[in-house]
Amino acid sequence: MIIKLDLTNHKIQAVLFDMDGVLVDSIPIHIQSWNEIFFQKGLSEFSRDLYFSVLGRTNMDILQTYCRENRIKLTESQLKEILSQKEITFRKNIVEHASMTPGVIDWLDHFKSVGILCAVVSSSTMTNIIHILHTLHIADYFSTIVSGTNFPASKPEPHVYQNAAASLGVSAQFCLVVEDTPLGIQAAKNARMLCCAITTSYPKHLLEDADLVLNFLSDLDPKILFLNEEREK
Repeated sequence: MIIKLDLTNHKIQAVLFDMDGVLVDSIPIHIQSWNEIFFQKGLSEFSRDLYFSVLGRTNMDILQTYCRENRIKLTESQLKEILSQKEITFRKNIVEHASMTPGVIDWLDHFKSVGILCAVVSSSTMTNIIHILHTLHIADYFSTIVSGTNFPASKPEPHVYQNAAASLGVSAQFCLVVEDTPLGIQAAKNARMLCCAITTSYPKHLLEDADLVLNFLSDLDPKILFLNEEREK
């Protein structure tokens, strides 16, 4: 556990959760879904190293990087077709294999009980986000949902987190972001927010820019983390 989290001047009013790798253990399912489509198209497999180098970006960014690295030229129509097929395949696979990461429900229940607002902020499509939240039966915990596909630039640009905070009516200094990627941490920092990272996708030493690093959310009781805030209420 790495803790650099100072809540003295940051009374947390909102927690902004990334989705893939944070709320749901979905990264292997994404890779599997990409490769099912690439296999059907006679294309090279998406290597884990390449996928993790772009984890946190939008699907279009991910696919364009894959094509560039593998020297594959596709038309805009072909790109859109692959993206559509991948999303359909992913939604089918996630229903069969979806599971929450350890500790998620405990954190969500705590925030709900003390009136801290929660949001989902993901680079996934809105269709996928809603599909996963309903599959996991956790949609009602979140006051707002932000999809990175609606913005011109992916993480580490801060726009998705800034938009979520504005939607909740909470200033950036009172927001805590929960992430699992270096790009996501940088997006949170660029938005001037505190950040908790979990090691579901990357090792700890690559997440040290976060204010708090845990293996899983289950490693830390949120009642302890937010004890000072509860006492102030």
